[in-house]
Amino acid sequence: MSQGTNGTRCAEEYTVRRGDSFYLIAHKLGVPLRDLLAANSDIHPARLMVGDVLCIPREEDDSPESGGLGGGTSGDPNCNTGIAPDPTLPCPETEQYTVEEGQTVSDLQIRNLVSRHTLETANPGVDLDNLKTGQSLCIPTENVPCTLPETYTMLVGETLEGVAVRFNLPVASLLRANPCLAPQDFEEGVTVVLPR
Repeated sequence: MSQGTNGTRCAEEYTVRRGDSFYLIAHKLGVPLRDLLAANSDIHPARLMVGDVLCIPREEDDSPESGGLGGGTSGDPNCNTGIAPDPTLPCPETEQYTVEEGQTVSDLQIRNLVSRHTLETANPGVDLDNLKTGQSLCIPTENVPCTLPETYTMLVGETLEGVAVRFNLPVASLLRANPCLAPQDFEEGVTVVLPR
């Protein structure tokens, strides 16, 4: 059993994959986000890279029955989102939901009292703005925390305006916080400073 950067006992190691974030990994493996961050304090959350190996902490009483790490990576083939399901994403039966006719993502947020970030985290690759009747979604019973990082690496197809909307920031404040970037420089792979 290995040790984390702060001396935490690691139950297992996890290799970061494309699309992963600390939030998504914590949700996938059923560990508290703060514990995952603390066990990997040498890795800045906004600089997580594909191939990084993370220490996954484990409490003494974690077991498959108590919702610990034991069942975290098995996945649930019944959580079908219309896209090939991520085999590492757990979708407990109690969190599965079938979209009804005419329902939108905001309807589901209001009905289940969850944030959009929580739905995005639980359903990677699903276009939440184009839900289809009969589509299965995973709707967690608890919200996934959404902390504004100090920096953000832009994804494929993102623009200055897209980042502003994503983090609820004025475009002008993003430009001010990144004086070396022109508006057209905000593109895939660029790391931008997010104003506080």
